[in-house]
Amino acid sequence: MSQPKLVTGDDLAIPVTLKKDGVVFAIADTATVKARLVSVDHDAVYCDEIGQSKDTTGADWSNSLVVVVVASTDTVDMTHQGLALLEIQVDDDGKRTWFVIVNIVTGNID
Repeated sequence: MSQPKLVTGDDLAIPVTLKKDGVVFAIADTATVKARLVSVDHDAVYCDEIGQSKDTTGADWSNSLVVVVVASTDTVDMTHQGLALLEIQVDDDGKRTWFVIVNIVTGNID
C-alpha cells in the first residue's frame, strides 16, 4: 500500500477512518481532534499540533472519518524527507491516538 505523499509547502487534506478494535465509532461533535507530523521513531516533531474540524469537507465524525488538514504554512520549512507519521489524537471523554505513515517530499515549485 502506498503512503499518502505530503509535498512541503503544499496544503494537505487526507481522509483517515479511525477505528477502535477494528471498528468505526462515532466521534462526538464536541470532541477535540488534533494532528501533527512526527518522525517514525517518535523522536522528532515536524510541525505543531493542528486542530481539526468536523466541518471539513468530506469529514464524517459520526463514522470516525477525520479529514486531516495541514496548511502549507505548517510544511513550508520542513527539511525532513521520507517517511513520517501523521499523529492523530481524539479527546472524546478520554484521549486516544492513532498514527498513519506518510511520505514527505520536497516541493520545488514556488
